[in-house]
Amino acid sequence: MTGTDQHDEGGVEAQAAQWFARLRTLPVSRETLEDFFAWQRDEAHSAAFDAIERLWSRAGDMGDRPAILAATRAAMRRKAERHWLLPVWPAHPALAALTILLLVLLGVGATYWVMRPGADEYMTKVGQRSVVALADGSRVSLDTDTRIATRFNTDERRVVLAHGQAYFIVAHETARPFRVEADGTEVVATGTQFAVRRDAAAVDVTLVEGSVRVVPQGSAPRTLRPRQRMVLRPDRTVVVQGVDIKTATAWRQGRIVLDGWTLARALSEVNRYTTQPVRLEATRFANARLSGTFDAGDIKSFVAAATALLPLTAVRDTDGSVRLVDRAAQEKTTRST
Repeated sequence: MTGTDQHDEGGVEAQAAQWFARLRTLPVSRETLEDFFAWQRDEAHSAAFDAIERLWSRAGDMGDRPAILAATRAAMRRKAERHWLLPVWPAHPALAALTILLLVLLGVGATYWVMRPGADEYMTKVGQRSVVALADGSRVSLDTDTRIATRFNTDERRVVLAHGQAYFIVAHETARPFRVEADGTEVVATGTQFAVRRDAAAVDVTLVEGSVRVVPQGSAPRTLRPRQRMVLRPDRTVVVQGVDIKTATAWRQGRIVLDGWTLARALSEVNRYTTQPVRLEATRFANARLSGTFDAGDIKSFVAAATALLPLTAVRDTDGSVRLVDRAAQEKTTRST
């Protein structure tokens, strides 16, 4: 979207509506997707676009934000008038959401494909993110190295998170609950927004808005409130804590936010986005605390920050991986040779 396009309607909602229409116009070029994600990095822009996607997937809620709906429909009409290759969209907004499956390949470009009938498994590779429109109008954002499988029927909507991290914007259906399984834990919702992460250390459930019931394996069900996170560890320990939503969901904008994290934890998170991991050999610094915001996959910036804040030296190996070594020990070794 050019500078003129971004300002010809005035207001963030109009810009978001134009992007919504543009991303539903086939074909979607790599340049268009790169422009969109650059625009979306602004928090106000991201919030406006999320509002449009959320309301568009809930036909019954459209009356709540008539300005958004009007702007979106106007943008869709303008795209048709400009002779873009628009598909024929169903009249029901939730059905219209079925036709796009958008895959964002961070660092190596972007592409898309149309969801095939019956497709029920979605995954990302290391360093990728994707956004998926499910058959009920729900929207799922997949983080790096994530895999989900969906099984929808007349009684329930079920998603199995095999590994990784996913953010769910659930289309409201009281009669057909939306269930997410992750390593024996089940999260039950009807219409809400929440994130689930599954790795070797734990299953994390973060509630953004609405309400969810979490049923841990072997434990009593619990209900989460917005801005709460539940951490379920393999030993069945359950911890519920408050959480900053912007920090917890920064990955959706391609960012990693470290808020007083230990270096060991920070490295574990950073390495999720690369096939060339950073290893800490100077283990005595494992509990050193770091804060900062980094682009996911930007290993160079993270290593530069870590070596500037701590007495560490980065050594790059022939396979592209990086070792963080004790600077004093490294200098001593260098002098002795």
